[in-house]
Amino acid sequence: MTALPALRQLVFLAADLDTTLATARAEFGLREGISDAAGMAQLGFVHQVLTIGRTHLEFTAPLSPDTGPGRLVAHRGDIGYMVVIQVADIDATIRRAAALDLTPVLETPYEDNTITQWHPRDFGTLLELDQIRPADSWHMAPRIFEIGSTDVVGDVTGIDIAVADPPTVAQTWATVLDIQLRNQDTTLDLDGRTIRFVRACRSAETGLVAVELPLTDPSAPARSVTVSGVDFRLVPAAAPTDNSLRLL
Repeated sequence: MTALPALRQLVFLAADLDTTLATARAEFGLREGISDAAGMAQLGFVHQVLTIGRTHLEFTAPLSPDTGPGRLVAHRGDIGYMVVIQVADIDATIRRAAALDLTPVLETPYEDNTITQWHPRDFGTLLELDQIRPADSWHMAPRIFEIGSTDVVGDVTGIDIAVADPPTVAQTWATVLDIQLRNQDTTLDLDGRTIRFVRACRSAETGLVAVELPLTDPSAPARSVTVSGVDFRLVPAAAPTDNSLRLL
């Protein structure tokens, strides 16, 4: 069973969903995804969720230009939109956040689970913290687990979140999630996946900026590809991952 807290889903926002999906599937060898068209339409999105191993990549686009997502894309362009973490006890998580004077911008039941969302100004990106019952399940299960592919890349090994003050944001994450910073640094280890907080030069460059994926074929050369404004770094599986994926 996955140790909690764990990185479970990354969400991306782009102007053109079809082109973004085609690029992601071609570059990463992923299968056709699944969607909740009606549910996402209520929030102003169209979307599709692709799966690599136990991590899910959700690609979204505005339903129309006059929605919140539409205005965000017009302002920022294609971006990494949200990071989703599964926690064991959402009530305890909220209490730890409250001790820092932080409260969720959204707390709601969904599919008999509890989901919360937190403001980017506090966590460097829109952050969703979810308690899922049972703990080894996920949203849209079991279909979401049936579409996974690791033909070209393996599961996510790390992400970069660009922020103005990496030490402060990293400590906020560590406190709320009740985990230790790695060597009192700006790096967290969530169930074997690395979350790095790197310095952003400009406010427009904050948020989820890089994702690391190990290549399934050990002889394949390392390469990078930009999808939805995010740098995807495809690296040999044995490559060290201690350094930041992107220097800003």
